[in-house]
Amino acid sequence: MNANQIETVYHYCSVESFYSIISNKTLRLSDIGKSNDYMERRWLQQFILETTMEEYDKAPFSIWFEYEGKEYRDHEAVEELMRYELKTMGQHWYDDYITYAICFSERGDSLSQWRGYADDGSGVCIGFRADRISGMLGKNRESKEPGHTFEFARIRYTPAAQKALIRPHIRKIFRHLHTLVDQEQKPSGEIIKLLRAVNGESAFCKNPAFSEEHEWRLAVNFPIPTTDAYAKFVQRQGHVAQNDLFSKLKTVVVGKTIKSYVELNLRTIGLDALTSVRLGPKCQLSKNDVKLFLFSEGVGLTDENILPSSATYR
Repeated sequence: MNANQIETVYHYCSVESFYSIISNKTLRLSDIGKSNDYMERRWLQQFILETTMEEYDKAPFSIWFEYEGKEYRDHEAVEELMRYELKTMGQHWYDDYITYAICFSERGDSLSQWRGYADDGSGVCIGFRADRISGMLGKNRESKEPGHTFEFARIRYTPAAQKALIRPHIRKIFRHLHTLVDQEQKPSGEIIKLLRAVNGESAFCKNPAFSEEHEWRLAVNFPIPTTDAYAKFVQRQGHVAQNDLFSKLKTVVVGKTIKSYVELNLRTIGLDALTSVRLGPKCQLSKNDVKLFLFSEGVGLTDENILPSSATYR
């Protein structure tokens, strides 16, 4: 299934987030590495490692290196290299990227989504035209290479679909390692670029236990600035934040932390891409509350597209 075969995707959120989305005409993409589910990220890293080693064991090759006084060879060398790079991804290398993402669902009235993303059922669910999002991203794409700019795609939940997605990039890593072995060189920054592609694609893989969410993600990869490469960062940031589609990097205080984010401009997508608003099973808003708010913000929805939830909720 692709964006041309699905008409609508749904974003579940709190009433406060709904108000911000409509009044600011933006959708906020958050740092996927700082999501609430830290264990999900650990699962993903382990999944990438296991898939990598499966591929290596199908066609093993000779490789060795020494690190902190210990020598690593062949299977152990590849495993140690991948484990180290996955662990430190996002913490080093001047041209590394952070992935920002926002979640949608194929289901417009899902109990698991109400519980997980919409303030325990007291929030709302906003419907968006999937083809409009996909079309605008395609129109503004900087590069077709994964892990470089942005992507809007369905989450893969089955191991077979997940491995099919990232195997081609793992094989590219192995071809690079073969070259290093042939030339008697040590692993270099080039492998980080290849791992970045794996990291970008893996944003569309999730633990099979979450399959009932029927999730889609919109993800964008942003460069990390460094003191000695600020000009390059500004240039790369401009490549992503083009044609008023995405904002430049922004930050906000959350509790005692500062978190970064980027925004998708709904004016660029088109406000008519917003197709419906559904009130959560415990939402205290009335239909008229929503209608008047949308009208005040220049967003028009017919009565039949402002809906109550039919989900039963304790």
